[in-house]
Amino acid sequence: MLDFAKPESAAFLAGGGEMGAEMRNFDWSATPIGAPDDWPKALSFALRILLNTNHPVLIWWGPEFIQFYNDSFGQMVGPDLRAEGLGKPGREYWGDVWELIGPDVEKVMAGKGSVWREHRLMPTGQQDSSRHHYWTYSFSPIEEDAGVGGVLVICRDETQEYRTNLALRAREAELARVQQIGKIGGLEVNLTRGFQNRRSPEYLAIHGLTPESAHETHDDWVRRIHPDDRWATEKRFLDAVAGREDGYSLRYRIIRPSDGEIRWILAKTQIERDENGNAIRLVGAHADVTDQVVAEQALRQSEEKYRTLAEELSLSLDKLRAAQDRLVHTEKLASLGQLTAGIAHEIKNPLNFVNNFSRLSGELIDELLELLSDAPLATQLRDEVDGLAHTLQQNLEKISQHGKRADSIVKNMLLHSRSVSGEHRLVDINAVVDETLNLAYHGARAERANFNIALKREYDDRSGKIDLYPQEISRVLLNLISNGFYAATNRQASAGIEPTLVVATKDLGDKVEIRVRDNGAGIPAEIRERIYDPFFTTKPTGEGTGLGLSISHDIIVKQHRGTINLETQPNEFTEFIIALPRKLID
Repeated sequence: MLDFAKPESAAFLAGGGEMGAEMRNFDWSATPIGAPDDWPKALSFALRILLNTNHPVLIWWGPEFIQFYNDSFGQMVGPDLRAEGLGKPGREYWGDVWELIGPDVEKVMAGKGSVWREHRLMPTGQQDSSRHHYWTYSFSPIEEDAGVGGVLVICRDETQEYRTNLALRAREAELARVQQIGKIGGLEVNLTRGFQNRRSPEYLAIHGLTPESAHETHDDWVRRIHPDDRWATEKRFLDAVAGREDGYSLRYRIIRPSDGEIRWILAKTQIERDENGNAIRLVGAHADVTDQVVAEQALRQSEEKYRTLAEELSLSLDKLRAAQDRLVHTEKLASLGQLTAGIAHEIKNPLNFVNNFSRLSGELIDELLELLSDAPLATQLRDEVDGLAHTLQQNLEKISQHGKRADSIVKNMLLHSRSVSGEHRLVDINAVVDETLNLAYHGARAERANFNIALKREYDDRSGKIDLYPQEISRVLLNLISNGFYAATNRQASAGIEPTLVVATKDLGDKVEIRVRDNGAGIPAEIRERIYDPFFTTKPTGEGTGLGLSISHDIIVKQHRGTINLETQPNEFTEFIIALPRKLID
C-alpha cells in the first residue's frame, strides 16, 4: 500500500511491510547515499523489486555497501543480525562474516560477474554451532550508467534441510557399516518407468560388481543369475511385481563377474504400491549365504555314508507309511485285497527290521555326534546339527511304537481283504446285489446257527447293466448288509421285533440307486457325522475295526464317483442309499 504522506518522487519505497515503513522513515540524508530523491534509477528499481517480493532479498549499494533488505530477509537472519542493520555499511554490519562473503561482494562490484554459493555456513557469532545457518545465495550486479552501483543478494536459508541431509547421510553411512559387517547389500528398483536400479556399495561387493554398475539394468542382473536358476528367479520377481503381494524371499545362485565364482544369494524384498495396487518401488536386501549353503552341503555329505545304512530303514518306513496310507485311503479305493498276497512280506518282516535297525541307527547317530564334536563348526551350525540329531533320535524311538500299532492295523485290515479289484466292466447290478445278499445271508447262518432274518428284495428290472468294479461294490454291499444284519438282530433281542432287511434297486436314468434298509435301533444324531471316519465304530471292542464304512465311502465316492447317504430314525430303521453312475470314467 502506497504511503501518500511521502513525496511522489519516493513512491518506489511504498509497501514492503515493516521494512518498507522503516525505509520510508529512515534519515537517509545522514548516509553516504543521501536522500531518496537523489538515488539513481537503478537503485530505485531494485528497491521496488526488493519490497514487493516474499523471497529474502538484500541490497548493498555504493562503495560503503549501504544495506537495504526486506521483511523476509530480516526474518531469515533473526533478531541478532536484523537489529540496526538498515542503512549500515556492509563491512561494519557483518563483522567477521564479511571475511567470508566480502571477496565475493567485491568481485561483483568490480564488474567480474555474478557469484553463486550453495550450502554456505553463515556463523552468527554464537558459541552454540546449532544456531549457525546454512545459506544458498547469489550475488548479482546492479548496473548503472557509470558501471556497477550495487549488489543484489537473493538467498535462501537451507539450515533445516542441510542438517536433515547431514543426518540422513550419517544414518546412511551407519547403515552401510552395518551392511558391511553383516555382508548385506541394499537395492532399490524404481518400477514407475521400467526397472531403474540403484545398488548399495555392499551389494556391489557381494555381487562382484564395479562402482559403475550401481545403476545396472534389469538384463544385467538376469545375466548374472546362474543358468539353472535364471528362469525361476526372474519369473518370481516379475510375478511379484505384477501381482498384489507386498514382497518375497528367494534364494538363488549368481556367477560373479569379478572372479567367476558361483555364490548363493538370499534376497528379501518389499514392494511399495500406489492406491491402485500398481507396484512403484521395490527395496530389498541381498545376503551372501554361500558359507551357510556350503556348510549344509558338507553336513549332507558327511551323512551320506550313514544314509546308505539307513536306506533300508527308510525304505521300510516308507513302505509302512505307504501301506498305512493305502490301507486307510488309497487302497480303500482300489481294494484292500491288492495287498493280501504280499502283506506278510511287505509289512511283517520290515516291522521286525524297523525295531532292530532303529537301535543300530541310534548308535550310529551317537557316533556321528562324537565325530562332529571336534569339528570346527560355527555355533549356529553346531546347534542345527545337534537339533537335527536329537529330532532323529526321537523319531527312531517312535518307530517301534508305531510299528506295533501298524501290526495291529494290518491284522484288522486282513479281515476286510478279499480279492483284487480287477478291471471295471459292465455287469448286471441286480445280479451283483442279489449274489452279495445271498453270500452275506449264508455266511451269517454259518457263523450263528440260530441266525434268522426276513429278507425283502425289491429290484427294478430297468436297472440293467452298469460299469463298475464288481469285487469292490460287492465288498461295499457285504459290509452294509452285514451291518444291517447286526443291527436288526440286536434290536430283536432287546425289543422282540422280527428282524428285517430290505434291499432295493432303482433306475435313475444315467444312475442306478441301491438301498439297504434294516429295522434296527437306528444311528444316534450325535455320531452320524463320524460314521465314515476311519477306525470309528459303535460296536463293542473286538467286534469291529471301524474301517468298513470308511472303506465303503471311498469305494463309492472316490473310486466310482458315486454318492452314499444315510437316512435313519431312532428305534425305527437305518437306510443307506447308494447312487452309482452307469458309466465309470477312468
